[in-house]
Amino acid sequence: MLRYPSFNLSTCDRRDFDDGTIYNGDCLEIIKELPAASVDCIITDPPYFLGMTHNGQKGNFRDLSICRPFYRELFHEFARVAKPEACIYFFCDWRGYAFYYPLFDEILKAHNMLVWNKLSGPGNHYAFIHELVLFHAGKGANIGGTNIIADVKAFTSGARSSDGAKIHPTQKPVALIAKFINDSCPPPVA
Repeated sequence: MLRYPSFNLSTCDRRDFDDGTIYNGDCLEIIKELPAASVDCIITDPPYFLGMTHNGQKGNFRDLSICRPFYRELFHEFARVAKPEACIYFFCDWRGYAFYYPLFDEILKAHNMLVWNKLSGPGNHYAFIHELVLFHAGKGANIGGTNIIADVKAFTSGARSSDGAKIHPTQKPVALIAKFINDSCPPPVA
């Protein structure tokens, strides 16, 4: 499991491994440095920008309109750097899906919406126990299985470090990210 400390997102942290590279930093800065058609898989969990506004007040769907230019540029960059056979996974929730889907589909072509059943979650009036993942399958991608992912349990109250400090309230389990990587990426060349 990879663990990252806090980063200043105006800089890029790059970690090279035998079978790949992980970049951590401002996505629009980093992605512009990547060559065209060079990425096997993109998995992203951006801020949902819903629920609260910048000043802590309750937000609403219209607040997302200020994000449209950012996501339009980001999705065009995804299309530029993704190999033709690349898969793209974009986490969102039910409140933002109607905003993200048209942009994602227009630029990348959405092939499916995956549902991650986290098996637990907050809320009443039916608990929020799932997250949505917009999915783009590259040319020739052959991924079997169902679009309901129910065998990866969420952290009960956000991920925590060994000393109990909260790392991130919506961090995704390594098993979920590993599933997407294993389903989508070619095996390493020996």
